[in-house]
Amino acid sequence: MKQRAYRLFAVVYHDGKEATKGHYITDVYHTGYSSWLRYNDSSVKPVSENEVLYPKTPRVPYLLYYRRCDTMPQ
Repeated sequence: MKQRAYRLFAVVYHDGKEATKGHYITDVYHTGYSSWLRYNDSSVKPVSENEVLYPKTPRVPYLLYYRRCDTMPQ
């Protein structure tokens, strides 16, 4: 059986001390720009891959989205 490879393409973060309070932010890898974008309410701004992979406290990754590499555009 062939080993499948997956790539992270989006992260939803919870920013706060309790699950019932706080704020949610989403980082998404945009293939057209070949970079990460942060969606925070009505603002969208570029962010580094380092900011995505190593979020600062109290921001906690809540949902991680992966896509199989062989289904991604080249």
